[in-house]
Amino acid sequence: MASGLTYLAVNINTQSFWDSLVSSTKLAGRSLTERFYQPELDVLRFFSFFLIFVHHSFPHDPAFYTHLGVGHVFASLLAGLAGAGAYGVQLFFLLSSYLVTELLIRERASRGDIDLKAFYIRRVLRIWPLYLFFLALAWAMQWLVPGQQIGWRALLAFIFLCGNWWIVFVGFPSSVIFHLWFVSLQEQFYLFWPTAMRKLTERGMLRISAVLLAIATSARWYLAVHHTWESKLWCNTFVQLDAIALGIILAVVLRGRAPRFSPLFRSALFIAGFICFILAASYFRIKDDPLTIQRVVLGYPVAALGAAGLFLATLRPKATLPKNPFVYLGQISYGLYVFHILGLMISDYTVHDSTASLGRYLARNTIAFAITVSLAAISYRWLESPFLSLKQRFTRVLSRPAMRQA
Repeated sequence: MASGLTYLAVNINTQSFWDSLVSSTKLAGRSLTERFYQPELDVLRFFSFFLIFVHHSFPHDPAFYTHLGVGHVFASLLAGLAGAGAYGVQLFFLLSSYLVTELLIRERASRGDIDLKAFYIRRVLRIWPLYLFFLALAWAMQWLVPGQQIGWRALLAFIFLCGNWWIVFVGFPSSVIFHLWFVSLQEQFYLFWPTAMRKLTERGMLRISAVLLAIATSARWYLAVHHTWESKLWCNTFVQLDAIALGIILAVVLRGRAPRFSPLFRSALFIAGFICFILAASYFRIKDDPLTIQRVVLGYPVAALGAAGLFLATLRPKATLPKNPFVYLGQISYGLYVFHILGLMISDYTVHDSTASLGRYLARNTIAFAITVSLAAISYRWLESPFLSLKQRFTRVLSRPAMRQA
């Protein structure tokens, strides 16, 4: 599976290769007059969050399940599913790079250029209000909740969207913000990519994607050779470029359209994508120390290909999902991601049973999920929506329509 990524990297100067990629989808060109919104991708956003929620809320060790009397095979499967949830992060990265690339390609095609100022204002209005609010909440929790600690240096690193690099060089903070390294990494991509896109043709974007894949492979090889710990890879921007590169490639190749796969093929593609996640978690074990060169060099591309498989399986031509609750949950998925660790912490205080049992975990996680959804919904309605209304003033390409608020 990783051979396809290697092929991209080594064929960076092969003109016919890029010609074939771009020309293969010319019949499915973009319609620049239509609103670009694919509601099924909101469903996929929620699925990405739910994978991460499962990863953070269930044990990854088969011994936990066998201790409860679960058979060895089933225990390994449950642990593998919990471990595979970590790769919802790759799915988020792929979705983000696909959408930003597609929208900016449309903006340049319709307006002749990319309005960088408007782009960064949109990013600030979308990300920063909730992000800074949660950082302030985490800082205050140090004096209210035992075990919550975040130094001012770590806080500054997260404020300036370098939280992932703080973790790489210092370690995870003992705080509910530890998972927000993901936001830092994503914003670092947003800082670089729109500026690069202004001067790149679509073929040039494919070349840059190949360079990103080569950088990711080289970074993982170097870090594995030097016996680096897992967290120094997992939160490293250069290591996580595979899914971002694949999102760019998909935006260029698909040209705003969805492939017309049969339902059977879509199902097979979805299953194959999730199997890739399980392989990354249970076979390559790229989040388990000690790391090896083979595991990290091959495991990350497998996870990225899994994300691409799930994406392609979900994408639909002209999909309409009226009143679908998962579309709404996808629309508030940013808040779900930000609040879910806090939700798990609150539920731990609610479920006082000290025995390790599957029932306890199910009760705790059900309560945590309900708390997380409630907090995310409140945040979206009262904190994020006013800023999202302002964001519409700087929109250059129509995308998801704003949710109506009661």
